[in-house]
Amino acid sequence: MSRFAIAIDGTAALPEELARAFDIRWLPLKVILSDQAYVAATSAADAGKPGHITTAEFYERIRPKDVTPETSALNIEECLSVYDAAIADGVKEMIVLTIATELSATYSVAATTAQQRQDRARIEVVDTRSLAGGISLIATALSRLREHGGSFAEALALARTMAGAIQILAAADTLEYLRRSGRVSGGAALFGTLLAVKPILEVANGAVHPIDRVRTREKAVARVKELFGKRTPEGSRIHACVLHTNDPERARTLGEWVQDRYHCVEYYLAEAGPVIGARAGPGVIGLCWYAEAQA
Repeated sequence: MSRFAIAIDGTAALPEELARAFDIRWLPLKVILSDQAYVAATSAADAGKPGHITTAEFYERIRPKDVTPETSALNIEECLSVYDAAIADGVKEMIVLTIATELSATYSVAATTAQQRQDRARIEVVDTRSLAGGISLIATALSRLREHGGSFAEALALARTMAGAIQILAAADTLEYLRRSGRVSGGAALFGTLLAVKPILEVANGAVHPIDRVRTREKAVARVKELFGKRTPEGSRIHACVLHTNDPERARTLGEWVQDRYHCVEYYLAEAGPVIGARAGPGVIGLCWYAEAQA
C-alpha cells in the first residue's frame, strides 16, 4: 500500500516537533509588514532564511501601533513547489487541508494547482471549514490512520467527515485586528472597542463569530471554560489543542485545566503563527477539540 502525503497550510497551529513526528508538510503563507511580504516560518530551519519571519519576530514587529499587519495568500508557483517536492519524494497521493474558503483564497489556489499535476499524482484538497488548531487536529487524525495502515480513500473520507466538526472557542483581547482583516463585521468590532470588553469567539461553519463579551481577561477565560463544559461532559475522551497568539502562560494554564478535567487522548499546546496573529492580533487563547468517537 502506497504511503500518501498530508499537507496543511500556514494558518494551522501545530508545533514543529509534532509536524515532523506526524510527517506533515506545509503550504507556505505570507504576512505583509510595511509593504514587505514575509513567509511565515514553520520550522527552526526557516529562521534566518531571507524573506522568512518567525513568530517571535512578527510580534515584535507589530508592537508599534502604526503597524498594521496584512496577509497574502499562497500563489500557484509556491504551491507547485510543495507539490513537486512531494512528487520528487515518490508521493503519488496527497491530501491538502486548508483554511475555510470564506477566510482565505488558499483552497482555491491549492485546488487549481492540483489540477496541473493530475498526470503525476492524485492531490485532493479539502476545505476543513476551520482554521488553526482545527486544521491540525484533522491532520494528526489522518496521520494516525495512515500509520495504522489506512488507505488514501479512507483518509480522504475521514478528512471530509471531520471538516467543520472541530469545535473552536477563543477569548480575544480585542476585535480590532479581525475588523481590519474583514473577518468579523464592523458592527461586531465596534461593540468590543467602545465598551472595552473581551470578546468570546467561535469558529463555526467556516466563519468567526463573536458569541459573547465579558469585561476582563480572567472572565474571558472563565467563560471559555464554562461554554466548553456545557458542550463536553467532564471526563469525556477528547482530542484537544490549546492555542495562543503570543500569550503562552495563559494558554498553558487553560491547557492544564483541560487535561485535569478531561481524558485527553491527544493534547498539545501550539502558538498560532504570524498569519493567524495578523488577523486576530496578540493575546488570543483558544481551545480546539473533538470527541474521540468522531474519529
